[in-house]
Amino acid sequence: MAKRTSLLAPAMPQSRSESEQDNAPAPAPAVPPATPVRSGGKRPGKYHLGAYFDPADPTAEAFRVLAARTRRSHQDLLAEAIGELVAKYEADKQFGKS
Repeated sequence: MAKRTSLLAPAMPQSRSESEQDNAPAPAPAVPPATPVRSGGKRPGKYHLGAYFDPADPTAEAFRVLAARTRRSHQDLLAEAIGELVAKYEADKQFGKS
């Protein structure tokens, strides 16, 4: 039975013959980098901080209403809330960032 060729074969460069490719050893697995490589994403240089809530949760509903009535973004409201939480527990002093 004849070996099937790829539909993309005419577009792919052929540096070795097919018989050489069949007998070639498998390439060594790539070594993962020491630090994870992150994709550029939509907001490069930003850190995502979020949570998932039940849509019927009264806190989540109050948050959505507050954002709408104050015309502030969820990000602004969360930044303010996290800042107040850090201040309340004096987290900056407890973790050596005074």
